[in-house]
Amino acid sequence: MFQHYLLPVEAAVYAFPVLAVAIVLPAAFVSYRRRGRAGGWAALVFYTFVFYSLAAFLQTVVPLPADPAAVCSTHTYASHPNLRPFAFAGDIARNGSAAAWPTLLNVALLLPLGFYLRYLWRRSLAASAAIALGASLFFELTQLTGLWFVYPCPYRQFNVDDLLCNTAGAVAGWLIAGPLIRLLPTVDPSADRRRFAARVTFTRRALAYVTDLLGWLFAFTLIVGGLVLAGVAVGDGLLVAIGAGAGLAWFWFIPWATGGWTLGKRAMLLCVVGPEGDRPWGGTLLLRQAILLSPLWLMWFGVGLAAEGDDPSDPWYGWLIAAAVAVAWVWSPLAALLRRDGRTPYEQITGTVNTAILRDAPLAREHEVVSGR
Repeated sequence: MFQHYLLPVEAAVYAFPVLAVAIVLPAAFVSYRRRGRAGGWAALVFYTFVFYSLAAFLQTVVPLPADPAAVCSTHTYASHPNLRPFAFAGDIARNGSAAAWPTLLNVALLLPLGFYLRYLWRRSLAASAAIALGASLFFELTQLTGLWFVYPCPYRQFNVDDLLCNTAGAVAGWLIAGPLIRLLPTVDPSADRRRFAARVTFTRRALAYVTDLLGWLFAFTLIVGGLVLAGVAVGDGLLVAIGAGAGLAWFWFIPWATGGWTLGKRAMLLCVVGPEGDRPWGGTLLLRQAILLSPLWLMWFGVGLAAEGDDPSDPWYGWLIAAAVAVAWVWSPLAALLRRDGRTPYEQITGTVNTAILRDAPLAREHEVVSGR
């Protein structure tokens, strides 16, 4: 019997890394606004909540029927919802432990949810019970609709007793969280903001950079896809022109027009300023972004040489290697460790630096910036 309940947990173990990668950027955006950082104890607790939520959902749908037609013709009990409260009491009286275990597991299913709602989000008992009831109703409707009409019939029964047991479990989890909170580290977004909001870390800058690259790639793909749908022949030259134009708009025009932030930097509450904390001028921004994007242009050039089948002894390869070494030095975070101000070589060349945008009123007014590495 327990193998039936362990299978969804095993599925969650395999699916969780994919889900974690998919939500890491949105989670970082929210975290920098709430806490001034993306890591720490609160982030660890949050990702345990994500794994738990995934496992709880899979518990309600896995195992999936391999032959939907056979299930719909032989397991017709699922087509008749149980709308009689406390029917589980009679089942336990008749079948003993065989019926008691599923009831206890239904109570346990949302018990962690009640704990998380009180510990991580500081929700009241009434709010936690309402959220748990909504989550349980979502699970039951998922079963009633055959995984939202993926299957031609329900393969698990909608049961009002599950709503009662799930909600009771969440209430129990909320009550258990009371004494446990005193033993666990405090999750206090305000304290984290006071401590970390002004720090410009490598992780913060890297997340902003990756976000901008993904944004540029989305814009590039959208433009190319629109042209293809319109029947325009998209050759190599046009692809290069579209990529360069989208890159110029995303990485230079937007920060020039906004005073130093790309969309990725804004998401991470970062801004680029000049040596005196002033607004950088257009030429400086263009040089900075050209250096930052140089690895992509070098890779594009190298892939183009390889695709054309050029001889490795071609002088172009030598220039490519020399340029790659120069870019590696200009980009190197290790070079910043040799300087007191912690600036990378490309920041020294352009005279620009990343700063943190502080949004918390006790710290600073909106849009105030604090210099950082």
